[in-house]
Amino acid sequence: MQMPKNFLTVMLSFIKLGTIGFGGGAALIPVIERELVGNKKWMEKERFDVSVAISSISPASLPVSLCSLWDHRYALLSAYSYALPGPVIYLILLTGFSYIGDAGLMYLRYASVGLIAFVLFLLFRFIRSNYSHGVSSGIKTQYLLIMAISFLLTCGNVIGRLLSMVFGLILPTPLFAINMITLMLSTFFVMCFIGASKSKVKLISAVLIAVLFSLTNGRAGILSSWSLPLAILMLALAAVSIVRDILKKGDTAEKKTFHFDYRPFRNLILFILIAVLLTSATFFVSGDINVWDFAFKAIVSSLTSFGGGEVYIGISEATFVQTGFIPEINYSTQIIGIANTMPGPVLVSILTGVGYTYGNINHGVAFGWVFGLLGLSLAVTATAFGAITIFICFELLKGSERLKMIIKYIMPIVCGMLISTALSLLRQAGSVLVDKHINPLISIGIVLGITCLMLFVSKKLRVNDLILLVFGGAGTVFVLRAMDYLFTQH
Repeated sequence: MQMPKNFLTVMLSFIKLGTIGFGGGAALIPVIERELVGNKKWMEKERFDVSVAISSISPASLPVSLCSLWDHRYALLSAYSYALPGPVIYLILLTGFSYIGDAGLMYLRYASVGLIAFVLFLLFRFIRSNYSHGVSSGIKTQYLLIMAISFLLTCGNVIGRLLSMVFGLILPTPLFAINMITLMLSTFFVMCFIGASKSKVKLISAVLIAVLFSLTNGRAGILSSWSLPLAILMLALAAVSIVRDILKKGDTAEKKTFHFDYRPFRNLILFILIAVLLTSATFFVSGDINVWDFAFKAIVSSLTSFGGGEVYIGISEATFVQTGFIPEINYSTQIIGIANTMPGPVLVSILTGVGYTYGNINHGVAFGWVFGLLGLSLAVTATAFGAITIFICFELLKGSERLKMIIKYIMPIVCGMLISTALSLLRQAGSVLVDKHINPLISIGIVLGITCLMLFVSKKLRVNDLILLVFGGAGTVFVLRAMDYLFTQH
């Protein structure tokens, strides 16, 4: 028997899902299915499966994507009700950290060693799982090649900083060392421009343009003034290629009949309108022009996040830390360390944490909450925008070679970038131990040893991730604090 469906019952159901939603991503699919299909009987199983398929290839948060697609009438209410509980708990915890002071910062640095080791554990598990899936899909060679190229394009700056810490080497500025946004834009251009074409000339042309675009956005800043014109050119070429294939006579793979439904477009506009209004209100209240920079970074980084919270760790690090928007120490200890323990989407929690950190540092705790809640809204808007847009394209380009290529090859690209992120986090954790006068190589080995221990315990004893996180952070605090005590006594 179908349960009554109205704004109150929907809001309560999705708040409950957001509160118990530990694990995030794909782990919540059966939980949401049980609520919507089994318990409440608000959806048919077939429609739910279609929503899951679309959400699985959407950027940002898979559960929030599901919330924005399951019912066009309740899209906004569902998405915000689900996303709200975790960030509110998160903001309360971050507010508590604001009053700890310098002594607390020392403990956070000590805890960061174990917390970063836990993040490395998550990244390794994610990469291993996706590589295994690629092998089972028969693309082992392509997977390794694409992952290697992605790593080489993004690792230049990270490798330089790691070698400088360990061996004292100073390397020249790398040509590329591009961020995730540039990498994704280049990737989507190549895939959208090529489509189903087998032309080598088209492939080589697309790759050369993508490489040139990456070079203009590289660390060395070569031809940086060409970045915007190249981006416009790439967008135009991709659009022309898609339209050409759609209009091509007899191309049944790309040519589909599209039945107009105004409701997805209405929801799209409403999500965008809420984000614009909240950003404008934050700007007028705070008087901080960087509100718009935060909004742009949050939206773009979310839309280029494919693969869940672990992926967004790398994207957000490149977007907010490497650009100097927030300090690295706050990001690696407070934001990442706590975000992985919160219910609901990790991506939403991270953006909430980034907003709070910026607002708190520059304007105080109250504005930390304002910027944090803005980050939540921007994350929900970006996720809903991606999901609804793909839903519309799904109806238009069902069976398209471009969608198939994106689904097939997006993960090795992401995994290659995550290896760069892992090295960056490894250096950050190692630097804390180096400050304790531990040899740099031994420091790196200790962090890797903790990560390997977590992998062993997780696999053999099936210990919950939250327990690993707590023991990792608390354990390194205990050990390093004990070292301080011993050094003081002697």
